[in-house]
Amino acid sequence: MPTRGTVTRESTELVYWTWPGAGPPTLLLHGIGNYGRYWDLFADSIAGRLRLIAPDARGHGESGRPAQGYALADFAADALAVLDATGTEDAVVVGHSMGGLHSINLAARYPERVRALTIVDASPDPLPAGAERAQRLLTGRPARFADRAEARAYLERTSPSYPPAVYENRLAFAFRIDDGGLVWRSDPAALERIMSGRMPAEDRWAALASITCPTLVVRGTRSNVLSEDTARRMVQTLADGRLMELDAGHNVPLDRPRELADAVVVLAA
Repeated sequence: MPTRGTVTRESTELVYWTWPGAGPPTLLLHGIGNYGRYWDLFADSIAGRLRLIAPDARGHGESGRPAQGYALADFAADALAVLDATGTEDAVVVGHSMGGLHSINLAARYPERVRALTIVDASPDPLPAGAERAQRLLTGRPARFADRAEARAYLERTSPSYPPAVYENRLAFAFRIDDGGLVWRSDPAALERIMSGRMPAEDRWAALASITCPTLVVRGTRSNVLSEDTARRMVQTLADGRLMELDAGHNVPLDRPRELADAVVVLAA
C-alpha cells in the first residue's frame, strides 16, 4: 500500500502518494477528474522497480480546492513542491491526459527536474470526440449518489468493460461520503476553470519542441483523444522521441498497466 504525504504551497494543501522502489523516482500525473490513486494498477505492475510519487492535483482527490490558481504554472509549481517534499532532485515523469499536458509543460519549463518523460494519450490537438466526451462527463455528471451501488452503476454505464478492480478503485478514491451519500472529490468549479483555461494548441506544440529529454509517447489504438497522425507528429517534433501504441482506449494505465509499466521501466533505466 502507498504512503500518504502532504505539502502546502501558498495555503493549498497538496496530498501525494508514494510507493517504495529500487529504481529512479517517478512522478505520476493523473488526468482531469481523477486522483493520485488512479495509478494503483500501474503501481502494482511496477512492483517496486521504481519509486513512485502520485499527487492528487489541486481541485482533485484529497488535495485543496482553492477558488483560483488552475493555470499551467500553478500545476507545475505544485509538481515541484511535491518533488521537493519527497527529496527528489529530478524524476522520470509520466503524465496521462491532462497530466500529460502538464508533464509537457513541466519538462519544457524545468528541464533540470525531468530526466525522462512519458506522455500517455495526451494530445496538443485532441480529437473532437474525446474533448466532447470529457466535457459532457465532467460538467453533466450527477452531483450526488444515494449509495455505492448507485455510483457504481453510473460508472459502469458511462465507462463500461473495465475489470471490477477499476470500479472499486474509483468508488474508493473518486468519491467521498457526504451526509450518507456519495459526492465527487473533484471540484466542479476547478474542472470548469481547467477546461476553460487550456493552453492554445500552437503553444503546446512549441513546448513539445523545446523538450530535450528522452520522451515516450504512448497512444491507445482505440483512443478518442490522440490520433495516430498526431502521435507520430509529436514524436517527430521531439528531440528524442519514440512512440508506443497499445490496444487500449484513452485510459491506457487502466487498460494496459503491465505493458505501460514495463515501458516506463525501460525508459527510466
